[in-house]
Amino acid sequence: MKLYIIANRLPVKVQRTEGGGFEFQRSEGGLATGLASLDTHNETHWIGWPGIHTEDPVERAAITEALEKMQFHPVFLNETQILNYYEGYSNNVIWPLCHYFYAYIEYQTLYWESYKEVNELFLEKAESLAVAGDVAWVQDYQLMLLPKLLRERIKGLSIGYFHHIPFPSYELFRVLPERAELLEGLLGADLIAFHTHDYMRHFVSAVERVLLLRFALDRVIVRNRTVHVDALPMGINFDLYHNAILDPLVQEKASVFRENYGGSKLVLSVDRLDYSKGILHRLKGFELFLKENPAYLERVSLVMIVVPSRDRVERYAELKKNIDETIGNINGAYSTMNWTPVYYFYHGLPFEELLALYHIADIALVSPLRDGMNLVAKEYVAAKRDQPGVLILSEMAGAAIELSDAVTINPNDVVQISDALSYALDMSKEEQLDALKRMQAQVSRHSVHLWAKRFMDELMGIRLKNMENDQKRLVGVQAEKIRKAYRKAKSRLFILDYDGTLSAFKNRPEDAKPNAEILDTLIRLTADPMNKVVISSGRDHTTLENWLGHLNLDMAAEHGAFYKEKGVWHKKEGPMVWDAEILSIFQAFIDKTPRSKLEMKETALVWHYRRVDAWLGTMREQQLVEALMEPCSRLNLQIMRGDKIIEVKSPNFTKGSEAKRLLKQAKYDFICAIGDDTTDEDTFRALPKSAITIKVGGVSDQARYYVLMQAETLPLLNFWMDDTSTSD
Repeated sequence: MKLYIIANRLPVKVQRTEGGGFEFQRSEGGLATGLASLDTHNETHWIGWPGIHTEDPVERAAITEALEKMQFHPVFLNETQILNYYEGYSNNVIWPLCHYFYAYIEYQTLYWESYKEVNELFLEKAESLAVAGDVAWVQDYQLMLLPKLLRERIKGLSIGYFHHIPFPSYELFRVLPERAELLEGLLGADLIAFHTHDYMRHFVSAVERVLLLRFALDRVIVRNRTVHVDALPMGINFDLYHNAILDPLVQEKASVFRENYGGSKLVLSVDRLDYSKGILHRLKGFELFLKENPAYLERVSLVMIVVPSRDRVERYAELKKNIDETIGNINGAYSTMNWTPVYYFYHGLPFEELLALYHIADIALVSPLRDGMNLVAKEYVAAKRDQPGVLILSEMAGAAIELSDAVTINPNDVVQISDALSYALDMSKEEQLDALKRMQAQVSRHSVHLWAKRFMDELMGIRLKNMENDQKRLVGVQAEKIRKAYRKAKSRLFILDYDGTLSAFKNRPEDAKPNAEILDTLIRLTADPMNKVVISSGRDHTTLENWLGHLNLDMAAEHGAFYKEKGVWHKKEGPMVWDAEILSIFQAFIDKTPRSKLEMKETALVWHYRRVDAWLGTMREQQLVEALMEPCSRLNLQIMRGDKIIEVKSPNFTKGSEAKRLLKQAKYDFICAIGDDTTDEDTFRALPKSAITIKVGGVSDQARYYVLMQAETLPLLNFWMDDTSTSD
């Protein structure tokens, strides 16, 4: 097994030398560091753009040869692709959307076409390398279409995806014309992970509303497989940052910085140039702090490091201009001969200098307007080691969930930024050290190494689970084996659910009337005198009789409260007289839940919410169950959760009790039960272990086998009845 990490950029920087050759410098970024630490006992390869543009086949071949010695496999892009895929769709559409800067989106159709084209290029490179049994881990928003492409073209490949930036709420994500294609692209993965549960929740909501799929907790069935989602916050290489000050070179840099900045307290700010980082808000907050706290003039300085990024793009150039002017205004208004309020560096710093600044800074001011994680906050905490310091952290950064001992702020509120600076400067040394100690414990425990390991462990766990589930999936040899048992049997019992099993679910339950395929299959099945066929459903007996009463089969309605044998319906219990309180609860929920409805059966009440908005339906379901608990408990009634329904009924009968009644009537040498709902688990549980029990829609602990979707049920029954055998 080989692991292929597929990212927009390779973890290496390729540059031309003066002699016309190339030099290769490895990246020390968090992603490269974390993934380099993976102990997979297998080869790890990278696929990505080498960061250099060349159309020359000879140069491309030379770069490829050098990189492949490091197990890096380059995907070369031309200038148009770099412009339209990377600068265009990735950074002018997806980036502002995911960071909630909707007004900054610059949409062009050719951007989308280029985005698709480049994702295909990454596929071609992966397809030339990966084989069945390998693992692909796709990284971030530039490659959201790739998981599905890999799924379709490389059979037997395990696929993971990590989204390193925020995932926006459905209301924002829905504005994208390509919203469905992007979601379908991601759902090609086996495991999709995000930094926080908020991002995960937004993704689930978008999938449910755009693609009309339904999650069961952290998983969803997509066509013929299960996709898992999770929140796995990324960490840093804690030891690298924590022990950096032990390096004599870092110590020397720290001493120089202390001397240069005199006795001022230092507030440190480190960002890439981007509108999502809140740099202007931060400067205005610092300016307000100086204005309202004159006692701190000449005692506190802001060291602002801004790493250049896309500054040839008009919006970024304008941002830089505003930053420059704002810093100039602050320094012009407050600086003295011996003191500069804002020290401004518009360039990146060598690693040793950055770590030295982390270590000596009294405060780190990390205030992005929106950030997927923000590792600067974690780096600062780790680098402080045993020195006091305060982390002021935006609540809009993913890191805020983990670093709860930071001073959290709303980054849009300059007053809060000013107040937070005052609060941090007034904190005692003991308070600072206590908070840092707790945060260091968190950051050290949840390092980038653990992040990478947890993702891979979970992906490998899904891989093993899929292999186990494949053994229970009813196809090929297993289906043929059951077919042979069917042919040999002399007395057979079939217990078949209706909705979701024989018939697909409909938005309106009355539209699930049996079609020709259902009727033809049941006629074939009941034509064999060795077969006893029972439709066991939660539907009312009148509907079942109208739909299926003309067929030579038995039925159980309302989960066994009614049953039909030899053409006659029987009641296990009389009609229920419903409590007024319970009826009023149901009516209240119908009134406040658009598109929900109440079905009143003789022995049960059923609240349907299949057509309700996914988020609202989930919330209302929980609220309704809670509201019903007390009156149902008092009246000894059972509350049952089904597929987009809540049902209240007597506990005296279930599909399981009906199955037991059927078993008492005769002996069978072939028993088969098929169902999709939690109520069908009662049937599976009641039958002997030798029975052929089949769950529709996914694996069940109670059923021996499963089929992935309702569309497989009728073909399976017909396959068993066919005279000639085939295998998958």
